[in-house]
Amino acid sequence: MRHRKEESMQVRDLISKFGLEELAISTEGRLRVIEGGYSGDVLSHVMAHAKPGYVWLTVQTHENVVAVASLLDLACVIVCGREVPDATRERARKEGVTILWTPRSNFEMSGLLYQALGGSR
Repeated sequence: MRHRKEESMQVRDLISKFGLEELAISTEGRLRVIEGGYSGDVLSHVMAHAKPGYVWLTVQTHENVVAVASLLDLACVIVCGREVPDATRERARKEGVTILWTPRSNFEMSGLLYQALGGSR
């Protein structure tokens, strides 16, 4: 989904609106503008379809999530309902990748994000 430009939403807005837990984030990461979103767990599929500035919703927690997010210049990754290992958190911090966490399911978080970014109601 592409975000409408007239409604700028930043990562910090998502954090406060949905009570997301910050696992790895920088000041710059908080200020990233959200360009859209992508939900998926197959890394090659995410690499083929997500775009720079997107929020990526996933249940994947392996360190390779950080590599994909960095490669694509994603605004952030939201891990839904699964514990994120310390190694993944540390790699994200080192590479400047924002990782957030929610207890919500991927399905629920996708719907909330879609609405927040100006999708159909």
